[in-house]
Amino acid sequence: MHSTCVIGIAGSSGSGKTTLIRKILPELKKEGLSVGVLKHAHRKLDIDITGKDTDHFYRAGAAFVFAHDAQQCFARYRCSDKSFPDIMSRFPAALDLIIVEGHKGSDIPGIWLEKEAGRKKADKTCCANRKVIFRDDPGYQQEVLGHIREELDRFHLSKRPLMSGLLIGGKSTRMGRPKALLRISGETLAEKAFNILSEISDRTVLLGAGQLPEILDAADLIPDVPGLNGPLAGMLSAFRWSPGSTWIISSVDMPLMHKDAWEWLLSRRKPGTWAILPKIRGSKGVETTGAVYEPMIFEYVESLAMKGTTKLQEIAGHPKVSAPLIPESLIPAWRNVNSPADWKEVALIIDKIRC
Repeated sequence: MHSTCVIGIAGSSGSGKTTLIRKILPELKKEGLSVGVLKHAHRKLDIDITGKDTDHFYRAGAAFVFAHDAQQCFARYRCSDKSFPDIMSRFPAALDLIIVEGHKGSDIPGIWLEKEAGRKKADKTCCANRKVIFRDDPGYQQEVLGHIREELDRFHLSKRPLMSGLLIGGKSTRMGRPKALLRISGETLAEKAFNILSEISDRTVLLGAGQLPEILDAADLIPDVPGLNGPLAGMLSAFRWSPGSTWIISSVDMPLMHKDAWEWLLSRRKPGTWAILPKIRGSKGVETTGAVYEPMIFEYVESLAMKGTTKLQEIAGHPKVSAPLIPESLIPAWRNVNSPADWKEVALIIDKIRC
């Protein structure tokens, strides 16, 4: 399954599919969505100009030609007899939605467009998994947009796997022992965090090479990306391991984190938002390791790693990133423990909660 929501707009010849797509694209863009379009052409495409360098390269045998100027790029490559999934795999992950015009034989959900309500409908095989909409209805464009929004929400919140990655850290010289092995209410921090994350996600994995309690010996463990340091190494290892999933990234040193806090964060997810990095009022930065990342942001995070940066705060500069303020009552959940003094303060908070 593609990590991006795919919606088809099909119909008989002359039903107005292309016109419809041209009219709804600006509306979808206004909503902050990045949209790709797949157009099936029955005739041979002519996308290059004979005699240009790019055309010469292609005719000389290049398997892939990529050209760009200051504002745009285009790619040309050979794809004879490619199946529909193969074609879809060529689309970048950094899209909120892919609209497919035609391909009425595929089983993707979407729209079947008819000219008039009184006309004979297409056979059931064409309309399967598609909503029939009539072009002579004055409100048909809004009906199409409404259906697309419903499909986007359904895909975004229920069709894409939700994974949790727990960064387990290293030796932690300031604490005198690995943070993952510190105990709170009879549980190690690693065990406590792992259990909470497992309640709210489809699967939880451990990220890194820190020491762990024996109870987690059987848990999935993904090593850090070689050549990188800090949390970014563990995050990228998670994104590469399951690139089609939404990832909750958590650090092991948040002893006050709880299920309600994670559920608040997850409630902020919506189509068009590629990451949710919550912010504590008055703080300089955002929380990057108590956050949610969608597949569309992974390519950008990879680009930061390629530049050699380990500053996760740079992710917040992406226009598709949301930084909601954490409610006052939930702020303690994002508190990190980095020293024995921090640990003592957390212990006092826990004692107050018990009382």
